[in-house]
Amino acid sequence: MRIGHWFASRRGRLVSGAVLVVALIAAAVGFVAWRGDGEPGTPAAPTPTSKGPASRGGRAPLTGLPAAASLDHPAITVKVSNTPDAHPQRGIGDADIVFVEPITAGTTRLAAIFHSKLPAQVGPVRSLRPMDAALIGPTKGIIADTMADRWVMEYVDRVADLDNLGTLRVPAGTYRLDDTRPAPNHVFARPGKLLELSDRKTAPTPYFSYSADLEQSTAQRAGSPASSVTIGYGGSATATWTYVQGSHRWARAEKWSPHLMENGTQVTADNVVVLTAGRDTSFPKAKPTMTILDVFDASGTLRLFTGDKVVSGRWVKGAVNEPFKFTTLDGRRLELTPGTTWVECALTSMPVQTR
Repeated sequence: MRIGHWFASRRGRLVSGAVLVVALIAAAVGFVAWRGDGEPGTPAAPTPTSKGPASRGGRAPLTGLPAAASLDHPAITVKVSNTPDAHPQRGIGDADIVFVEPITAGTTRLAAIFHSKLPAQVGPVRSLRPMDAALIGPTKGIIADTMADRWVMEYVDRVADLDNLGTLRVPAGTYRLDDTRPAPNHVFARPGKLLELSDRKTAPTPYFSYSADLEQSTAQRAGSPASSVTIGYGGSATATWTYVQGSHRWARAEKWSPHLMENGTQVTADNVVVLTAGRDTSFPKAKPTMTILDVFDASGTLRLFTGDKVVSGRWVKGAVNEPFKFTTLDGRRLELTPGTTWVECALTSMPVQTR
């Protein structure tokens, strides 16, 4: 339920005096002091349904998997902290697509996109970065975050086709503070609440191209054997994916341990894309320590890991709100296997080791 008028993005929602005062006080102390009514481990919010189709051909648009229920609702992206003290994370195992973003030397952050399933809580939630506009804009959905520097917020609001529902833009209870977690890794998004508050109603279009099954994916048809890949982000952020023969999936490990979720299971994916790009230096207000990848009106190389194979390719991306186009080196469409996809975004200077 909407609670009066609340702070909004550039789309023109009104601001009530009470909510604005709370927001300003919260900003001054560095966090928003509210509590939701959900607890860790509560059942996931039911996926909203409608009478419309799930997607073309009855498949989920962000996984390519058959959809048992209708999915006529927008995608919700949550910015998730990925520093060692933010682990274990909550809810990311239900994401359709996850982008891993280098944000400083040796630090990464996740942009987890949910559509097929909406968990009860996701987090810990952290702030936006400029490259979120290009990575998440193609979903034309909702994004959850703990705000950002003013210039970052203004940039994302101006260029990205997103409903930016950051912590200071929503009523109390939309996000939840977990007293068992130390700040700043104690804020958790509640996707069901965000969906209720947004005026977005349209499902996303497919972000990637999918084959009919694993055997027909580009990597299986044209790739080379592979058993692991390490992305050298630096420091504790360096990550390794290892192929798991029995499940035909890839399992992720951080430098210090397997990448475990709060329920104790390891992060896995059907597709792992390692995408390399140059550094974007066009933001004069960005601190020298902030890493920003050049991922729109640009192109670069990638490696796609699917099943027990890897295939090299290229990526091209036009405007901010246009999706990536993945091709093989000779220009043919790159087709992923249906399922979950993690995209590791790395600077061209970062080492990528495949075995």
